Amino acid sequence: MPQFTTISPTHIAGMKEYAWKQFREKGYIAIGFMDVDLTGKSMEEVKNIVLKADYSSSDVDTFAKFLSLKKGDYVAVNNANNGLFGVGIIESGYQYQSGLHDSGKKDESYSHFFKVRWVYTDYVKRKDIIGDGETGWSPYGTMGKVYSEVPLYIRRLLGEKPVSVARPSVVQPPEYLKPIIKAIESLRKDEDHQERAHESLVEDFLVALGYSKHEDIKYRQGRIDIALWANNNRLIIFEVKREWDLNPIKSVAAIKQAYGYALEVGCRMIAVTNGDDYLLFDRIKGLTIEKNMVGQFRLSALTEDDLGLIERLKSGCLRNPDIAETLRFVAEAFTKNGE
Repeated sequence: MPQFTTISPTHIAGMKEYAWKQFREKGYIAIGFMDVDLTGKSMEEVKNIVLKADYSSSDVDTFAKFLSLKKGDYVAVNNANNGLFGVGIIESGYQYQSGLHDSGKKDESYSHFFKVRWVYTDYVKRKDIIGDGETGWSPYGTMGKVYSEVPLYIRRLLGEKPVSVARPSVVQPPEYLKPIIKAIESLRKDEDHQERAHESLVEDFLVALGYSKHEDIKYRQGRIDIALWANNNRLIIFEVKREWDLNPIKSVAAIKQAYGYALEVGCRMIAVTNGDDYLLFDRIKGLTIEKNMVGQFRLSALTEDDLGLIERLKSGCLRNPDIAETLRFVAEAFTKNGE
């Protein structure tokens, strides 16, 4: 799996766009401040070289992150906290060329570099790509954190669709879901239907799972479309949309909207749905929206795994959460996402 990091094109104030253009036009990323070839050096050797040159431990960390990159990793060139100049994919191992990169100040060039193929080169502001609940890049310093996977906001920026994997075979739905699936098929043919029709599909689904209208299933509480209640607590809130094509990348605005409502009322579980597709999130599961995702399914094209997820949504299960699973989610959040 490719790593991801961010890098500043220069440390010279006012020269970032100038330095970025060199990155872009010559196809590389680079760091500097020590004109010594590190090819073949171990990290311990690099550490000793940096410290003997009277640089700090933070400079050692910068080199450690830079040298941890490999062919196929993604890198974004940042303009501090304001935005990104571009995104590229590394195409080489570490290389050295004295004075390669002009930082924008005389006698301060960068010599350590990787070749890069740029896949996105339009400037984009941070506020336009970072969703609520998402952790953005480190705004300051030569390099940001090196992440073990490419963040969702970068994948959205690149227009990536959800990863195409061999989906398990569709199975016959259980009898209790067949009337709902029939209603979904009918609604899909009605181009003039209203969003309220999708809410009716959600209600029918929840009733099939063992919940009661009015008592458990409540509509339009503030800005929340549907909330599922038990013992005076919201079990899960549903953000219901009219559009048929819902997925974690395309539907980020709807997911952010639902998260806003959940935060307002203190609800742990969130679903974004059109009555057929369901995107499910548990806010305890991770430290970002992407990591919070429990799963997704389509009622009109169910797999065995989908049926298992639906079982967990039934009245008896959702009213009595699995404490062991909750503790595992918390542990995973701090060992994987909070590193």
